[in-house]
Amino acid sequence: MASEVREHLLKSARKEIEEFGVLGFRVSRVATDANCSITQIYRYFDSRNGLVARALSDLYQEILDATLKTAEKYVSDFQTMTIDDVLRIFIGPREMAQMSMMPVRLQILAVASTIPELEEQLSAITEKQFVRWLQLIEEIRSRLPASVVLDERAITIDLVMLMPYYSRLLGANAVSSDEYIAWVRHKLFPAQ
Repeated sequence: MASEVREHLLKSARKEIEEFGVLGFRVSRVATDANCSITQIYRYFDSRNGLVARALSDLYQEILDATLKTAEKYVSDFQTMTIDDVLRIFIGPREMAQMSMMPVRLQILAVASTIPELEEQLSAITEKQFVRWLQLIEEIRSRLPASVVLDERAITIDLVMLMPYYSRLLGANAVSSDEYIAWVRHKLFPAQ
């Protein structure tokens, strides 16, 4: 029974986020929609922030999983890959900005800086996703001809730096200043 109520509250919180956004989230509407009392929200999630953290971290996980699963599926279709095959995994900033869940993802990241428990959950999710991306990079590397050098810094540094908050979420796995400077040197002066 308790797990049913908890799941019903999470489902209502998710609906609230999808309808009103993170900033328009209201506990009273969640309680009404879930046919529960606000007291029950506090019983199962300790606070409004506890409910928000859980609902948003679940949504964040879904968003990241969808992106990674798409890339993993794409790579699995190849026995061997070319450089052009690898480049098709990536999308440009304009396309990324127009992805349907991008506004929600950005709202989640913005709110995380104000809710410590959400930031902690996002950090754990991001670190696991980072490891999975590194595994996918190794899978890609194994499908490329031996003569092709794949420098994973393009993902581990460039793409992470597009969203500096990810560096905060990655904690000890984040790119150090020395690594970043070395990468910039390599990009600016590749033959040196």
